[in-house]
Parts: sequence; structure tokens; C-alpha cells
Amino acid sequence: MIEPYAQRLIDSDDSVRKRFGFDVVSAADGICQLRAVIDSGWLNGAGFIHGSVCYALMDSACAYACASRQVLGVTTNGNITYVKGAQSGTTLLATATMVSQSRRVMSLTAQVRDEGEELLAHGSFLFQLRANIE
Repeated sequence: MIEPYAQRLIDSDDSVRKRFGFDVVSAADGICQLRAVIDSGWLNGAGFIHGSVCYALMDSACAYACASRQVLGVTTNGNITYVKGAQSGTTLLATATMVSQSRRVMSLTAQVRDEGEELLAHGSFLFQLRANIE
């Protein structure tokens, strides 16, 4: 399920979604899941998916999780730990979950797993809340 508030942000984020090649699986109740199949254009010199891909997936999933709670937020901090590399053709599933929300900030955790459910990266994000979505 994708909440209508999240769908508005997702629609306006079309260029980012196309660039990274991800689809939104769900975005509701402060939780968002994204899916992407990574091609060889995203490999680093060592032959693994560049870390920026995992960061971008987690960051976008967090933004859509915020929007699913009817608020727009911007990233003020993202702390990522990379656990394992992945090859071209790997299907990634990024999940972001709201931990807490005040009037001004939302704290979220996120992770990226491969199709075998192996953890590739995880992190915590802090979003400054900018406006309610009407």
C-alpha cells in the first residue's frame, strides 16, 4: 500500500527514481520499501555496487516514510554502515522505518538487503520536518 501523501512525493521524485532505477513497493504508517535491480553502470572499480546506491535507496525510502505520515522532511544526517558488497544484477530491497517523531524532526532506521535477504547496509537518518502535506 502507498499512502496518497507519499504518492505525491513519489510522483514528484520521478527523475530520482528513474536515475537510480527503483520502484516503490510500499509507503504507509512510517514504513517504506523500495526495490531496485542494479546494472553494471553502478559498479565501482572493485566490481561491487557503489555505496552511493545503497545510501540513495535508504535516503529516499526515509523521505517516503516521512511522507506516509503526511509530512515533508529533508535529510539532516545519515549514518551508514556497509556490511557486504553486491554484484551487477542484484535485486536490492531497501526498508526505512520511523523510530520517533517530534514537531520538528523524525528519526528513522533503514537497511538494504539482497534477494537472498543478506544484509548489505544499514543506517540511521534524521529528517528535519518542513511542512505538512495537505
